[in-house]
Amino acid sequence: MINFENRLKSLKERRQGSRERAIYESMESLSANNAVLRGVDVRKSEGYENLKEPVGVQYAIGAMAPVDPKSTEVSINEGNRVADSLIKSLNNRGEDVTKRLQGSVALDIHIKGHSDVDMLIVVNNPVNCETPAASASNYTPATDPRPLINIIRDVRNKSEVILPSNFPATDVDCKGNKSIELSGGSLARKVDIVPAIWFDSIKYQKSWDECDRGIKIYHKGNHDFILNYPFSHIKKVNDRDSAYAGNLKCVVRLLKNMVADMPENKKRIAKKLSSYDLASIAYHMGDSLAMPSYMRLGLIEKTRSHLSSLLQSKAYRDLFFVPDESRKIFDNDDKVAALEVLTNECTDLAKAIFKELRPYLTNYDSSVLVNKAVM
Repeated sequence: MINFENRLKSLKERRQGSRERAIYESMESLSANNAVLRGVDVRKSEGYENLKEPVGVQYAIGAMAPVDPKSTEVSINEGNRVADSLIKSLNNRGEDVTKRLQGSVALDIHIKGHSDVDMLIVVNNPVNCETPAASASNYTPATDPRPLINIIRDVRNKSEVILPSNFPATDVDCKGNKSIELSGGSLARKVDIVPAIWFDSIKYQKSWDECDRGIKIYHKGNHDFILNYPFSHIKKVNDRDSAYAGNLKCVVRLLKNMVADMPENKKRIAKKLSSYDLASIAYHMGDSLAMPSYMRLGLIEKTRSHLSSLLQSKAYRDLFFVPDESRKIFDNDDKVAALEVLTNECTDLAKAIFKELRPYLTNYDSSVLVNKAVM
């Protein structure tokens, strides 16, 4: 059986931090010590906590909800603060770079109040163009004669020197192949700096719409590039989420919270499906996402059914690509194993909530969740 009281506690701590942390961040130390001993909780009450519903329903609705916009704003501001400082220093050292936000925070599908933020640091000139170019006349000769791979290597190396200097009290971890991680010190959030170059796809060369523009992330260990289309992913997920009244992102947050609340042995397997993969799975739910906001409990059953169909049929799984169409979602066996764990978890969640709502019925009836209104 699912212990929803424990899950609600974990959900609250993910979204707002621990009770103790919130107290020490809001009071001077002596008052904070006394408040902790008295059991005071300064964290604000959220909508899902005030529902006149069983605890399982509260958990499900809370797991779908976005974190406090003020917390998200802090994450974005910290990412911009670090990126702006780095860009200024890189410019002073002869590197022409700009910044872009990517990842879960950019899509508002993060589940932690103190969420990490991913900042791309992108070389402006020169760019990598897909050939045959749509129109060579749209480009001027590169002003930097170095090969692109050497330019981005230099940006990475300089960043590893600049960041500890600009943020001396911060822990700067340069061991990652794709990103430099900053945490602690003056930072209210962990920030990942990801050096990259522009990849102007043929589609972008025709549209000049940044959602069609690619990014090649620098892999330090391999001294090579990894091609991504993060802006296409963001736009397509945002567009489909808007078409279904925010329900796509509700499902993504639900899936991520379910993984976060799994015991470690299951979580290790389930995490083979990344946040990007989970967003892609939800993206392909189609009209199953068409539910009014007051009936979002039904999204649990719709998600359970979608996951079950994916698990049961390889041919069905193979139909689905990530939103930018760069690869299949299930491109290795580890992800299928993760899907099985996730499907079982979603099934257990649906059945546990059903049992709360209909304690005297023995057989699961999906219509109970689908037709349940939560105001």
